[in-house]
Amino acid sequence: MNTRTLAAALVGATLFGLTAAQAAPKPKAKQAGAVTVTVTVTNSRKADLVQLEAAKSGSPDWKEVLGPLKSGKQASAKLPQASDCRFDLRGRFDDGQSTDASGINVCADKTLNLTD
Repeated sequence: MNTRTLAAALVGATLFGLTAAQAAPKPKAKQAGAVTVTVTVTNSRKADLVQLEAAKSGSPDWKEVLGPLKSGKQASAKLPQASDCRFDLRGRFDDGQSTDASGINVCADKTLNLTD
């Protein structure tokens, strides 16, 4: 291969590489406009909340939506809006107790009061 052919091949490969890099799909960013529902959680128990988890109603995919919450305090939890707005919720408390609720419509009632 002569020098001129080699130079042309390198230029072509470089241009192809730049074109391929520009045409490569970009990694997906977070879904634009993803809808969430904000629920106000009030801990009316005497024990502190350790964590609150949520799953779309009937799903085994639990996600933590709220961390520690002191007794008598409030905090906001953001849940991805399910098509029917229904979630199963479970909370764990520092006294070893837990609470479970199934099929809660978080779009209709945007408050959750944790009680004894």
